[in-house]
Amino acid sequence: MRRALYTALFASLTAAAAAQLPPGHRGPLFHGGARPIRLGPTPAGVSGTTAEVCGACHAEIAQEWRASQHGRAWSDPVFQAAYAVEPMPFCRNCHAPLGRADAEPDERAAREAVSCAACHVRGGAVLATTATGAAPHASFATRALGESAFCAPCHQFNFPADPGSRREVFATDEAMQDTFEEFQASASRAAGERCQGCHMPWTQGADGRRHRSHAFPGGSDVAMLRRGVRVEVRARREGDATVVEARVLPGDIGHAFPTGDLFRRAELTVWTDVPTAPQVIAFAREFAPSLERSPRGALVFVRRQSFDGRVPPPGMGTIPFRTLRLPAGATRVRWRLDHLLMPTPLAASHGVADPRNRTLVHEGEIPLNPAGAP
Repeated sequence: MRRALYTALFASLTAAAAAQLPPGHRGPLFHGGARPIRLGPTPAGVSGTTAEVCGACHAEIAQEWRASQHGRAWSDPVFQAAYAVEPMPFCRNCHAPLGRADAEPDERAAREAVSCAACHVRGGAVLATTATGAAPHASFATRALGESAFCAPCHQFNFPADPGSRREVFATDEAMQDTFEEFQASASRAAGERCQGCHMPWTQGADGRRHRSHAFPGGSDVAMLRRGVRVEVRARREGDATVVEARVLPGDIGHAFPTGDLFRRAELTVWTDVPTAPQVIAFAREFAPSLERSPRGALVFVRRQSFDGRVPPPGMGTIPFRTLRLPAGATRVRWRLDHLLMPTPLAASHGVADPRNRTLVHEGEIPLNPAGAP
């Protein structure tokens, strides 16, 4: 039922956005990985639609984009490691959307990744949120670019079928990435906030003019991770144990923590100065294989979410403390919260080193009174 409601909502948002697009463009802006993006004719007034062409006039924005995850969507080593295991057209259509569905992206599509044109060019016009009468190229003003729904096709999608595999795999109604629906249920959305408010904040350029940042800060941005959650830890002596109570709470965030790829994970590690193994509280989605009939009648194993242990979006209720018992005799409790791209064993098997996989978000320590002290 939850997915059915989302599907209906997304269809209505897509239809509304389509009504705001140039007459020369047909269909939705994005296809959620189902097929590549077709830009249409080159807008009048520009020689092409590459990021290099756009950067000639929008140098500062182009520089922000080049260093972003959008700019590195195809070349990112972590993505490439995962793509080597499952090289699906679905992945290519999202990470190199200007390529071809039936082949590896050519040099241009790989270099462009999720480029300026992928978001801003359709139907012979450059899309913008407001009218740009002074622009030297054909433009079209549309509110769609400034709405959270604009982000949904790339950040909310179900597990796809894999027509390239040797075994039958069918598309399910199980969310592979659930970020937009998490946002829809959050207090941030209820307060009228939009995805762009955090991920494309206003910034002042070198020329003194304001523009939306195209650095697209997200899970690879340490400052954003630190704003997104806060940690509360308290500790005490209790008989023959050191008792630690801890919880991770949402901060300035509009979705679950962590969000995005199904392998994203956070770990709160707690230990003391007594030599013993640390204890870890994990925050992640868990999946289990489910034997189901495909549309063609075959019995097929598909992934189904069995548990969501992540920090929920703000506004989803009270988060209780988790209690850990560590050995007695400690004089200091230490803790750290890390954001992981994937579980450590999986990262190692994909050749992703721990420094790239693991980002420190918060850390702290709590001194304890010596034994017998008041």
